[in-house]
Amino acid sequence: MPKLKIALIDNHNERANVLKRSLTDHDFNIVACLTIDHLNKFRLGDLHADILLFNMDHPHQHIIENCVSQFDLPIVLFTQNSHKETIRNAVDAGVTTYIVDGIDPNKLATILTITIEQFKKQQKLKNDLKEIKTKLIDRKDIEKAKVLLMQLHQLSEDAAFQLLRKNAMSHRITMGEMSRRLLDAQELLHAHHI
Repeated sequence: MPKLKIALIDNHNERANVLKRSLTDHDFNIVACLTIDHLNKFRLGDLHADILLFNMDHPHQHIIENCVSQFDLPIVLFTQNSHKETIRNAVDAGVTTYIVDGIDPNKLATILTITIEQFKKQQKLKNDLKEIKTKLIDRKDIEKAKVLLMQLHQLSEDAAFQLLRKNAMSHRITMGEMSRRLLDAQELLHAHHI
């Protein structure tokens, strides 16, 4: 199994370099070692990192949010800051694992494994929620489109459903998308007649 590619981000340059050497000596693959000041000038996406490892005295929520919005990666944050609000803000910003302690290279492999598994679980939950929301929206739009077809063409509910389904299949789109197209067209026609 290939080694994880770690992007190390610290708010102290000297400490970052010492930590990088220590982790490299312990056989970790550090693909970048950046200070927070250089983070905006560097493209982490070019590194193809597997995980972001932050080492910060005072976690900056906007920096973490910026990284989360740019990279869909698990994030481990090491800090000495144990304030509840700071922890809540970091987790809200997208930190996967929050460790109030120094980085112990002997424990890091386990922490990274746990972080990646937790990240995968979070991603699955996000994807499942998105799918459920999409299905609910589709269901509402399909119902509206059926009612519209029933009113316009004096169709039964089943006949309206079959018509929607047939058109969706012929256009190779979902029934939800077909319904939205029909509803958008009706809205456009209605707006034109006003």
